[in-house]
Amino acid sequence: MRVDALSAEDVARWRAWQLQNRDFHNPFFHPDFTRAAASAVPGVRMARISEGQEIIGYWPFQIRSGTVYPVAAPMNDYHGVITKDGVSIDLEELTRLLGARRISVNSWVGQSRLPQRQTCQVFLGEGGYEAWFAAQRTSFPKYFKDKMRSLRGMEANLGPVQVKTRQRDPHLLDQLIALKSAQYGSSGLHDIFGVQWTRKLLAELLKSDTGLQASIATLHAGERLLALELSLHADGVWHFWFPAYLMEGARYSPGIWLSLETIRIESETGISEFDYGFVGEAYKKYFCNQVREVTEGVAGRPGWIDRLVPVIGSPATARSARHRWAAIEAVETDWVGRARGVARAASSFVTRQRTGES
Repeated sequence: MRVDALSAEDVARWRAWQLQNRDFHNPFFHPDFTRAAASAVPGVRMARISEGQEIIGYWPFQIRSGTVYPVAAPMNDYHGVITKDGVSIDLEELTRLLGARRISVNSWVGQSRLPQRQTCQVFLGEGGYEAWFAAQRTSFPKYFKDKMRSLRGMEANLGPVQVKTRQRDPHLLDQLIALKSAQYGSSGLHDIFGVQWTRKLLAELLKSDTGLQASIATLHAGERLLALELSLHADGVWHFWFPAYLMEGARYSPGIWLSLETIRIESETGISEFDYGFVGEAYKKYFCNQVREVTEGVAGRPGWIDRLVPVIGSPATARSARHRWAAIEAVETDWVGRARGVARAASSFVTRQRTGES
């Protein structure tokens, strides 16, 4: 069904189930994320799942060349079937229910037989920001001593550091997207902002005045903008989503201080959990004090990339190839865009092999 065919009762039921289940306490599960996506993303649909006459679940999705993806993939960092308490629909069962050839996920919350990965979070307990930061400094004294030195150097050479959160200026969004596009290009990754719908989705979320909101935090040193990050937030959870940094301030670690100050500022507004997404980047281990298991992979019939993966090379190279294809297929809405994406990815792969990169 179309998302706009959901009744007020459907939305209320979905929202109640989301709030009841701790696993769904993330902005990506909020019905308003799906509503925003439906207004921006081509081909968004909703599965309403029933057992007998009773509705037991909701799953927003999109289809790209025969593959089912979570709504707004690859920008959707958490996804799963929103169900009532006591009901669990695993990924393989969902594939059968939809009659889908395959479902591709990267952060499935729920049961599945596919491999798991970890995401990480900052959870503020009774002592709030101060207690959390004191604990991290005690655990990693050398790291935070070095970052304090970077802060002093940034202030001495560029001017006082100022962090401002919850900004909704579309010009800041344009700057952020330009920086991210340049970053994707230099790293050889597919530029997800090379299509209109991804930009439109962020713009729609930035305008949202509902329980779910998107906003941009910035760090200035003196008059210079050095770091930005767009985040989603709802129900006491802040999800760090799209960070971007200007190279002129890179040696001062402005992104680290933007993150720290965002946690401090927003902890005073009632935010108690800050989600960093996948573990992997080295800096996250100095912040996160909890982890969450999610599922990544493809359920159902393998696609051409899955058949090709075993002959590509090492497991790490094969996994990278699958990630790249999933991003290309989910973002691009026609074969022309996908063909261009594959050509760029192949060129990047050859270049990395010649230079010895994994």
